[in-house]
Amino acid sequence: MTPRPDSLVAAEARVRQLAESFGGDPARWPEADRLGAEAWIAAHPAEARHLLDDARSLDRLLFAWEAPRPTEGVTKRVQSAAPVQVRQSRRRSWVLTLTGGAALAAACLAGIVAAPRLVDPVVRAAAAPVYASDPDSILAEAMTPWEAPVAEPAMEARS
Repeated sequence: MTPRPDSLVAAEARVRQLAESFGGDPARWPEADRLGAEAWIAAHPAEARHLLDDARSLDRLLFAWEAPRPTEGVTKRVQSAAPVQVRQSRRRSWVLTLTGGAALAAACLAGIVAAPRLVDPVVRAAAAPVYASDPDSILAEAMTPWEAPVAEPAMEARS
């Protein structure tokens, strides 16, 4: 027996790995490996035929296998349990939708009621006219530190 180069051993091992992983049909092998593997198959037809025949026989067994059919009892149990779960999930989603809608409506109502009370004093202070007689007083007013207006209580503002 003559010693074989390492590249031939590596190529044969890779073809064996491809056949075991992807089956005996080189068309199902990754493109990156297919060209090198087909070159090895063409150079070593006897060894390749044995290797690919083993993979093809396993492919035939796997393709012929069918999953067993469920028994009548299993089918009835699954069908009888399904409607109960559907009804429970619908009830939960209806309750969640109702509570979520009520919370959104309450938040909108709170904003509608509170907004005029919070915004009115700030708008009045900002809308007050500022009169200046000369450019120096305008500049002096612009250079003074600004303080936010403090809202007056509603009862005192009306008196």
